[in-house]
Amino acid sequence: MNHQIHLQFTSKKDFLKSYPTLHYDVSGEWFIVTTPDAKVCALALVSFPHSENLLNRYQKHKLVKTKIELPFSLHCLLAGTPLQQQVWKALLEIPKGSVWSYQQLATHVKKPKAVRAIANAVGANPISPLIPCHRIIRNNGLIGGYYWGVEEKLKLLKEEGVNVAALKKTFI
Repeated sequence: MNHQIHLQFTSKKDFLKSYPTLHYDVSGEWFIVTTPDAKVCALALVSFPHSENLLNRYQKHKLVKTKIELPFSLHCLLAGTPLQQQVWKALLEIPKGSVWSYQQLATHVKKPKAVRAIANAVGANPISPLIPCHRIIRNNGLIGGYYWGVEEKLKLLKEEGVNVAALKKTFI
């Protein structure tokens, strides 16, 4: 998970218009979705349960299984609303080995009353775990959900040095 990422953002409408066809494959430890010009638009670890569910996000696109080699330096094109894009950028600012609450994240993006919208944007992150949405917990200290399951979230946090035993004992 030490890939270098370069982010570019677009609206969902422009993304569909520019890329009606997308490619997908398993490349090493990743299930990946790319544009025909090799920009990553979604990925998940193949160890995640049902990682192929990423394809559900692209039902309006023609999806073609294509051999994909994942380079170290990933050029990503992420389609989302302006708020989603703002939240995804902010998630990259959370230090490795740390956790923030949804409220902290909402305050960080200067939308302290939009916690529910912020949570939805976190959940829409298409390149988990490279944009570390797993570092977000509930304001009340509970571990919260994760698209790929709480056990995967805890595994990622443990890999980053978070005391997962304390989280399980205290937050679940």
